[in-house]
Amino acid sequence: MSERIRALVFDFDGLIADTEVLWLAVLTRLYRSQRQELPYDRYLAAVGGTVEDFDPYALLAARGVGPSAAELEEQGLRLFRSWMAHEEPMPGVRRLVAEARRRGLALGVATSSRASHVLPYLRQFSLHDAFATVVTADDVTRTKPAPDLYLRAARRLGVAPASVVAFEDSSRGVRAAKAAGTFCVAVPHVLSRSHDFDGADLRLDSLSLCDVDDLVELVSATP
Repeated sequence: MSERIRALVFDFDGLIADTEVLWLAVLTRLYRSQRQELPYDRYLAAVGGTVEDFDPYALLAARGVGPSAAELEEQGLRLFRSWMAHEEPMPGVRRLVAEARRRGLALGVATSSRASHVLPYLRQFSLHDAFATVVTADDVTRTKPAPDLYLRAARRLGVAPASVVAFEDSSRGVRAAKAAGTFCVAVPHVLSRSHDFDGADLRLDSLSLCDVDDLVELVSATP
């Protein structure tokens, strides 16, 4: 195993699970149930962020068309959970995890989401035991684009950030990974393809195109 790579750390939303697209569908339905339209551009701008960047429930409730923000959030969560129950991991995730474990690489997750929005689905996908650590917004004061999530993941895995390969689907995720000192692979999804990924070390259209052996060789050859 290359000394340059000791661990792979993954974002969750839009990378392990196709949650960003699913949330778009949930919020679109929720807004239309109140005869409103979701501000699509604001949703896209918030992809990879947190609810503080864009709170769709507070925005809809402020229009004074019906339920409170808390009631709207509960409706949205119920619909999201019912749809997520039928989801599988994004293409390439299971194979990449298996290849990394075969090579003896440590695995982690670093996500700006809360643990309650991540851990149930890792268990649903039968992937929870594959990851030695799952670092969420519950564990840090600052989420992405701050480097804190990746720094804590590296510390928990017992490796230097420079020996971590981070996988991200958003520009703010890439900024977080690079600020932490990792090698970063950008894997945009349909909602983040317009993001600025110039800071990434490698860009792929899908995790299914990532080969661990090739990645180890590439990182080893990178100054």
